[in-house]
Amino acid sequence: MQARRRRMESGNVDYHAMNGRAYITLNRPRKKNAMSNDMWRQLMTCYDMAEDDDDVRVIILQGAGDDFCAGHDFSEVGNLTKGGGSNSGPQSNRRPSQRSKLAFDKEYVERFQRIFTSLKPSLALTKGFCLGGGLYLAEACDLVIAADTTRMGHPEQRLGLSGAAYFDAWEIVTLGARKARELLLMAEIWSAEEALNAGLVNKVVPLADLTEKGEEWAEKIARLPRDGIAMGKASTTLALEMLGVNGQFTYGPLLHTLATNIRYEPGEYNFMKTKRDKGVRASTHEREDFYKTQPNDPEI
Repeated sequence: MQARRRRMESGNVDYHAMNGRAYITLNRPRKKNAMSNDMWRQLMTCYDMAEDDDDVRVIILQGAGDDFCAGHDFSEVGNLTKGGGSNSGPQSNRRPSQRSKLAFDKEYVERFQRIFTSLKPSLALTKGFCLGGGLYLAEACDLVIAADTTRMGHPEQRLGLSGAAYFDAWEIVTLGARKARELLLMAEIWSAEEALNAGLVNKVVPLADLTEKGEEWAEKIARLPRDGIAMGKASTTLALEMLGVNGQFTYGPLLHTLATNIRYEPGEYNFMKTKRDKGVRASTHEREDFYKTQPNDPEI
């Protein structure tokens, strides 16, 4: 296969295409590749490039450093509305309107849908933390190879979501209803082997073998006919549509908007208020002290 190179390094998401593969790397290792809103936009630009390059047969999504992606940057959570602006101005003490939050959530979930329904298959190579929005990224991909250091889960559910997840339909179909409810309600972090047994990943390999195994799988895909790859992916997307899975991209933003505007009763932990008053680090520690589980959740 003829090598053809195209590279883009912009912000914290890097793009490199050659030999039928597009490599997209989340490159913010100091923050465990936690996604800022700018990074989400950069990621979509990378997918645009891969989609527009007819030589690309498969997209490899990976993280720089020790982690795949620890989710959304907590410093931005609760501050962004449609257009990326914070809730500022003369009425900045008011909470954002439901309409602005819904518009933002709709735009946010459409990014996962873009990956999920792309005509080019995506292969996620996970390691370290793969949490929250990072797990959604892996779930949006067609295949996932996990290093044995991978830790997967939805600890953000302890922010008050309690099961209102963007990928709940996919998780129910993939894991089964009871295991999906466990993933979301318990909000625990699973080891790579636990994720494999549940069906969240395809294969677990030693960390030292992750890149090599990813290249092996990517090569098998890249040797397939381009039309065949596109038609196969479209067929899979249609099958999931017929199963009702793609409906999660329609109702997901609405449920997320409602779930992030709940009323907290006395004795219930309000992460958003604590974050606003004390900052991300203090609120994360207080959250873990309150729930007394998973003391090694990442601080972002």
